[in-house]
This record gives sequence, structure tokens and C-alpha cells, in this order.
Amino acid sequence: MVDVLPPAIRAALRAGWTLGLVASLAACTPPAGPSTQQAPSQQQGERPGVIKTLTIGITGAAPAMGVMGPTNTNGGWHSVGDVHSHGLTTTDTNSRRPVGRLAENIPNVDDGSVSLLPDGRMRVAYTLRPGITWQDGVPFTAQDLAFSYRFNSDKGLPTSQQRVINLMDSVEAPDTRTFVVYYRGAYYLGGVLGFRELWPQPQHLLGEAYDRYVTTGNPDEVVALPYWTSAYVHLGPFRLTSFDPADGTEHRAYDGYFLGRPKVDIVRIRAFANDNVLYSNLLAGAIDVFADTALGPELGTQLKQRWDESGDGKVHVRPGGTPFLSPQMRPASQIEAANLDPRARGALLMAIDHEAFTQQGQLPAWSMLPPGDPMYDAVKDGLRRYPYDPERAKALLRDLGWSPGSDGVLRNASDGRRFRNAIWVVVGNLVQDVSVVADYWRRIGLEVDEYTISAAQTRDGEFRASYPGWEISSSGGGDSILGRLEGPAASAATRWVGNRGGYDDPRAEALITRYYTSLSEREQFAAMAALSDFVVSELPLLPLYYQLDFLGSRKGIRALDDSEGGAQPSVRPFGTYSRNAHLWDVL
Repeated sequence: MVDVLPPAIRAALRAGWTLGLVASLAACTPPAGPSTQQAPSQQQGERPGVIKTLTIGITGAAPAMGVMGPTNTNGGWHSVGDVHSHGLTTTDTNSRRPVGRLAENIPNVDDGSVSLLPDGRMRVAYTLRPGITWQDGVPFTAQDLAFSYRFNSDKGLPTSQQRVINLMDSVEAPDTRTFVVYYRGAYYLGGVLGFRELWPQPQHLLGEAYDRYVTTGNPDEVVALPYWTSAYVHLGPFRLTSFDPADGTEHRAYDGYFLGRPKVDIVRIRAFANDNVLYSNLLAGAIDVFADTALGPELGTQLKQRWDESGDGKVHVRPGGTPFLSPQMRPASQIEAANLDPRARGALLMAIDHEAFTQQGQLPAWSMLPPGDPMYDAVKDGLRRYPYDPERAKALLRDLGWSPGSDGVLRNASDGRRFRNAIWVVVGNLVQDVSVVADYWRRIGLEVDEYTISAAQTRDGEFRASYPGWEISSSGGGDSILGRLEGPAASAATRWVGNRGGYDDPRAEALITRYYTSLSEREQFAAMAALSDFVVSELPLLPLYYQLDFLGSRKGIRALDDSEGGAQPSVRPFGTYSRNAHLWDVL
């Protein structure tokens, strides 16, 4: 295999795969063997006649498991994904250094497992750990991953895997433990595929149904399978035993788990309608662990203060996501056509006092990446050209034909219609932000409706994609916010999987591709700066503030002590906060 990597890129790859995170990873080299966090075999940790049960609290509902489940990371559902599912890589115990999980180690240049080919493609070869089995006892092989590529890349199925799959050219499985990915070009995260980027699928359970779908063209051959709910089987330490989309799931320890039997026997994941209900259950001792993004900053701060004083538990505070406003870009669904004009969006952004969010313990967002991100200097203060200035906002709207009537509500000069707007949000800890933004917009003369999407409605992809004005959601953190700039737009053709707001701009796609395929820090920095300039000019989304995430466990539970090395799965595609759930314990 010919390796044409330039010396500078070769050196950078030796320093650590996530070149976008050079600042934190440059001193680390990929491990040559199993991670230090993995023990050869865990003790069962059981006392005769005692069943250890641990209950995790999240907010919001999960309509299905795996790639048919929700894409929204708010509420914590995806952060507990390693309880039942695994990807090729994860992060180390106390740092975000990438290490192997299903893979033995991180592919690297020195051993030839990473190379750039003469035709410009990138080749990445993963070696799988021996002895891994699916939770039904069937061996896990590289052929499962080759099938997973076919399955997850199929645009006729409503999977949530298109972002990185689209960068791949082909895959191969030359033997049971070798999986090779060929990318269309260089990709800076090609050697750290977590389950959010390439979700392993069991060929022995889904292969026949997929073949029927290919023959008939009917995606229900796959989508309607009980596998996605009651019959889900994967590679994590706990196997699904019951599924209720409204209440949650139950999982039992898998004796054949390749890192050793979990110390806990049963894990329950309970879904609550909102963080107030979750908070009450935490105080009552009914919840043992709560996931990041499940509690909002106000309640998270309150719980931390109470538990710090009482010793009833421990709350960890970690950098989180970036809540933002996303306009509906489909003209047929947009309640007000002015929202499609970036000049009007700029005026609406200037009507919001970003600094006021500091009163909630957050940091105002003046760029699309938060402070501390390795690419932050490329985007820093880009949005400060839209400072809080309600009078300037009204003047800009007046220039666009909007003037206040006798009642103070803005009316359009051409047809006299009121400037009517709407803000939507899913149930959870971002609900309070709707009222905050709506109040600012009302002050400059808009009529604003506020909507909270119920847990049941979150399971309706078409409904979610049809919001008529704006949606408030959170990026999860890091460069995951780019997901709301990527196509394709969610539609009936994609079974409503894709960009929910309908944004699909080839200029943004080209800039994102440039960023993804930049292997040196200098090139990546320049690509991110160009992306920032585009966002500042076009305003396809309006960042509001940078979150702090709260997660923790009550007294008597051993969990989350490794949170320093974890992250939301949308922050990076590997290493969730539940990645070591097999080591959690009830004392």
C-alpha cells in the first residue's frame, strides 16, 4: 500500500488522531494495546440473593433504539448509549485521549493502518478485539461492520448516520478481525469512529430484512422490525429487556461482555417529562444517576449546592453545548417570509441581550464554537457585529419595510400584515429560553407564539421538521453545531431524517467538506475561519449562549468519577459519559 502522507501530516497524526483537538492531544500517542481503563475481567460484585439495580434519569422520550432512535442529544438519552451499545473507539479514563473499544487500538501512521493513497483517498484499517460477542452470544466480526456500512449509508432508510458515512468511498472486511474504511479524501476523524458515526449493526439479525427491503423497496421491511424496540441487541455491557417509549428502558447485565461481567445486575433508564420532575425524583432518592443535559443550569446548580452541603451525592459540572435558534428554511412551512432574509435574522439577533444569559450561570455566545475549543480563535467574537441594540434592530427592520402600527406591532408596508413569529422547543431544560427570546422580540414589535413539543410529538419526524418559525435546540458542543448546516434537508423522501430546519446550501456543504478534510491544524483553522465568516454573514443559525452540563450520582453509587474524560456524543463521536458503565456499582 502506497503511503503519500506529507511529513508534516505524518507527524501530526503520530501526535493523536483528533487533529482538531491538537491542543489537548498533541502530547499523546495512540496506545499500542488495550486502554488502561479496561480490566481483564471484572468480579461479579454480587452478594448471594442480592440484585444490584441502578436507575438513570433522563428527560424526554426515546421512540426507538439505535439508529432509528432520536437524533437530538438534549435530555441525556445518547449520553447513556454506552450502557447498551458500543462503537469502535472511546476515550480514556481521565482524559479525552482516544482509545480502542471494539477496536484493539487507534489506527495510526506508524504501523501503516492509516495512509493517504495516490488517488487522494484515505485508507484506515481497524483491528477488532478478539472474543467480542453480540448480546445474544453470536460472534461480532468485521463482516458485521461491512454490513453496517451498507445499512447505514442507505439513503432509503431513516438512519442518523449520514454525516460521516457520506465521506466514505467504500469498506472491506478481508478477515473477521480487520475492517478497512476508504474515505473519499482526507478526514480528520477517520480513525476515531464511535457509534454515533458508524453504529454497528448485527448482520445475523438484520441481514434478511435488509435484503427484503432492497428487493421490494419498502423500508418498512426494516423500520417496522421489533429489533428497534423490544428486541434490540448490541455490544454493550447491558442487554435491553424492556422498552417503553414514554417511560424508559430496562437492561440486564450481559454475562458474556468482553470487558468482564458488569458489577450491577440491572440498569433502568427512566424518562421524565421535564427536569422539574427529574429533580423531585433525585431529591426523593428514586434516581441514582442523572445524565448530562437532563437538568437545566438552575436546577443543576441547586442540586449541586444541596448535595455539596448534605453529602447526599456528587454533581459534576462539565462544558456543554451551545443552544441556538434555527429558522425554518422551507418557504411553505415558514410562518413569516422575512425570517428567510439574513438581514432580518441579523435584526432579530440584535434584539436579544446575550449578556443576560450570564444571569443563568451561562456564557453569552459570540461565536459558533465555545471558548476552550481548539478552533475557538478562528471564530472568536465573529457575532459581535450583532450587539444588543433594540433601536438598531427596529431601524434595520424598518429598512426592510416593517414599521410599528398604532398598537406597536410591526406591520409590513406592502400588505399590512403583522410580523408574526413562533418559537418551538422540545420538552426539557431549554424551555425557559423560549420565553426569554420571545420577550426580547416582542419589545421590538413582533407577535410571538411559544410552543413546547411534547414527548410524544418528538417521535414524529415530520411534525418536528415542520415548525413554522424558529426552533431552539442545542448543538451538544464542539463542532457538532455544523450538523445544522449540512444537507440533506429532512423530507418525506428521507423519512424525515436529515437537517430538521430544511437548511441545504451547497456553499455551506463545500466549506464543511473543506474543514472535514483538513488534516493539518493550520488548514483546519483556515477552514473553520471561512465557515465562521459564512455563518456571520448568512446567519443560518443564531447562537445564544454556552451551556454548562450537570451530571451526577447519589451517595452509595459509584459512577461518573471518570467524567473528566467523557463527553456528549455530539461533542465528539466517541467517549460518552457512560463508556465505563460496566464498572459502575451500588455500594
